[in-house]
Amino acid sequence: MANCMQLEIVTPDKMLFSSEDVVYLGIRTTDGGIGIEANHVPVIASLEIAPLKYRLADGTEGFVAVCGGFMEVNDNKCTVLATIAELAVDIDKARAEEAKMRAEERLDNKTENLDVHRAQQALRRALTRLSASSKIGR
Repeated sequence: MANCMQLEIVTPDKMLFSSEDVVYLGIRTTDGGIGIEANHVPVIASLEIAPLKYRLADGTEGFVAVCGGFMEVNDNKCTVLATIAELAVDIDKARAEEAKMRAEERLDNKTENLDVHRAQQALRRALTRLSASSKIGR
């Protein structure tokens, strides 16, 4: 039996994912990417807008689009408190593609009152959703 840890991914409105059979977690923090396995040293980190990857003891891999938040690793448990998060299997690819195109169009055709940072964040969220959803079954 592999060394396992607990992973919980929580958004403001629900517990998105919970498992005690996680053997690996890959996530991008504001300081860079980090891989976490059982018995990792304690960590608290801010999260980027990026896909999260986890692997269960049975070898199953899962992906989650995480759009900011925080992560805590302590006592063989990793808690991800995400501003926005979606399981890759739940992502509507067509809707994410439309959001990507809208954000790109806004950035390509800048108007005087465009909030560039907000448009860039929207593009990053759409790209993260598309990236996470494209990894299903790989």
